[in-house]
Amino acid sequence: MNATDITRLFGAAMGDASLDALFAQLDTDRRPHLPVDDYRYHDWVMVPAKGVELGFSDSQHQAGGPFYLWGSGDLLLTQVYFYADFEGIDPYQGELPYGLRLEDDRDTAREKLSAFEATRHSGLNDTWDVEGYRLNLTYDDDEQGIARVACLALPAPAQRLGDVTPPALASLVEAFGAPLKPAALKPLWPAGWDDESLGMALDDGELDLTDSYGVTLLYQGKNGKLLHTVVLHANGDQASAGWEGELPCGLSFDDSPDTLLDKMQDDPVYHADGELAGLAVWEQPGFTLHVRYSNLHNRLQRVSLIAPGKWRRPSDEDLEALLAD
Repeated sequence: MNATDITRLFGAAMGDASLDALFAQLDTDRRPHLPVDDYRYHDWVMVPAKGVELGFSDSQHQAGGPFYLWGSGDLLLTQVYFYADFEGIDPYQGELPYGLRLEDDRDTAREKLSAFEATRHSGLNDTWDVEGYRLNLTYDDDEQGIARVACLALPAPAQRLGDVTPPALASLVEAFGAPLKPAALKPLWPAGWDDESLGMALDDGELDLTDSYGVTLLYQGKNGKLLHTVVLHANGDQASAGWEGELPCGLSFDDSPDTLLDKMQDDPVYHADGELAGLAVWEQPGFTLHVRYSNLHNRLQRVSLIAPGKWRRPSDEDLEALLAD
């Protein structure tokens, strides 16, 4: 089996003869499907005997179509994972992209992908943008071998609803403690919400502006809800159109986890990593900075500004949820 033969099929839809042939080659009867009304737009087919996992995405999501159409399209092949030594999965025995071998250490893998060095983003692992997809390598504990190779066809950017101008970064911090009322919202957020969304926020404390500004506003309080957190999303994070304003501390959503730590200089007051995501927390003048990043794409996903004194160290259960998607 040749990994490149599979990545060439990215974008093929279920029912296509090329995918039927791939399933036959993998000798599996498993097929992807999306549950009804579950807000899921991806599914995966694991073939443990071959050390291969295939990922599929809804075509409307992959094309960056309107959110209301997500889940209504065809399922497209968009990802493939090759495993070395995972519990219950046999090691992949075929050829890997760009001459990689599961026995390669981290330095050797980087050398083999040196043609794409300008795109490398690193943290616990390494990610490159190669020809036609994003390539992620995770390593074993001593970095003397490759544990998993992930090949990911990137989706188109999520669409923004309306023409909006992001407010200044300083004004977000100044808004802490503002009530969840139209008069307090309009100066910073003149669009992206209505009476219905305001009513929902009064119930659950969350005002969703992700499809306009790329922002979620969080409120709490027993005698009237007050703003305590502003969440700035990268494009695609939680179906967001993405925050296009300034980020604190000179950060960029394109920063890798290593770049994040370099820019912040001081050690975080809290830092945790999972297989798919990590988070780091710093205390800053006037707010707590909470950054969530992807350990698959090695880029920032979500930057939260939290009112002083409001951040709490997560429980084990909460941490698992924070790092799950």
